[in-house]
Amino acid sequence: MPKDVRRIKTERDIQTAFLDLLKTKKCRQITIADICQQSLTSRSTFYSHYLDKYDLLDKMVAHYSTMFTQKVRPHFQLIIDGNFDELMQSIWVLLDENQQAIHILFTVHEPEADLKVNFQQILHNGWKHYIEAQSLTQVTPIDLIADMAANLQMTLLEWVIQHGSEQLPNVISSFNALIQTIRPQIIKNNALESPSKKA
Repeated sequence: MPKDVRRIKTERDIQTAFLDLLKTKKCRQITIADICQQSLTSRSTFYSHYLDKYDLLDKMVAHYSTMFTQKVRPHFQLIIDGNFDELMQSIWVLLDENQQAIHILFTVHEPEADLKVNFQQILHNGWKHYIEAQSLTQVTPIDLIADMAANLQMTLLEWVIQHGSEQLPNVISSFNALIQTIRPQIIKNNALESPSKKA
């Protein structure tokens, strides 16, 4: 059932207030009173939406993680193939519309709610799935290659989040060249037969 419009607006106000507070305070320093004062809501209203500030953070991180997964997963083969235009246009819509929120949440690192770690893991899992799908003998550890590729992509995403899309075409071109150095290594290294198989 769709949420009530007033409920959506209230949650948006609370989340916006929380993000504003995170610009100047650590998450653990922020109180419910701070959030209520910033969002012009009562404590009872806050607790009708969230259990506590960590529940608020968890729901926000889950929301943006789901959005990122939905953007990346259907187009991951485009990353592997080096075709970034369509993919980055899709991702940039997400980043552009939510740039400030994602940028702020990337600075929050709680054990159960870490957006930056989630983004990294989504990319890592995508690469790992691709490498495993090659069904070739693994010489270089899969997790190592997946980590390297995911780190490159995270560097690009963080740069775009911080600096905007003005230089995006040039950045993608340079990034594409880096990815192209990884793809052949995956195929070449994984195509090598182990000594036992050669025997």
